[in-house]
Amino acid sequence: MTLVIFELFTLFSVGFLGALTPGPDILFTLRNTLNYGMKAGFLSLFGIFCGWIVFLSLIYFGFAHLIQGVLIQGILSAIGGIYLCYIAYLLFNSKPNVVLNSPNSNAIISTPSFSNKALYSLILKGFLLNLSNPKAILFFGLIITPFMNFHLALSLCVLLSSLITAFVLVIFLATFFRKSINDSLFHKIDKVCGIVFLGFAFLLFLASYRNFLSL
Repeated sequence: MTLVIFELFTLFSVGFLGALTPGPDILFTLRNTLNYGMKAGFLSLFGIFCGWIVFLSLIYFGFAHLIQGVLIQGILSAIGGIYLCYIAYLLFNSKPNVVLNSPNSNAIISTPSFSNKALYSLILKGFLLNLSNPKAILFFGLIITPFMNFHLALSLCVLLSSLITAFVLVIFLATFFRKSINDSLFHKIDKVCGIVFLGFAFLLFLASYRNFLSL
């Protein structure tokens, strides 16, 4: 029993630290929380969470092999690269927030021009963003593999909990620090995120190219 608890704690730790490693999902959530607040962060997380459920379901029901073929990996990597380029395009073309003087103080308040409809669209964007990286299932598979023969369902729940915990921590930290970020920095964050997303897109295109070459 002690060994099982230790293994699950190790799984939680690996998942937690892995989630905090810079990647499209965590960057997307961080950027939206910094720019638009906690609600946007949790909506982004919910979309990404739906993507995790898809990947973990494939592992649980033994269908992971469906997207592990060279051809499928190549196609999915190309599609993922295109989608990340689209996200980067939106970030590069984002408008600076409207800056208003507060009537009750001398502080400058940043008011994001983001409608409720656009806010809830973050769920779909987060979902597609998570699915745009076909390498995610390899990440999940490698971590879960040692637990598959004994307590797969429990291991999947622990892994999912570790990912959610890491993202929630990032959302709360970003919400706290966004109070000290001015409008100009918000705009720069978009540009930096756009560049990083282009970098991830390039890696996916490169992976797609190598997969097609190996056919």
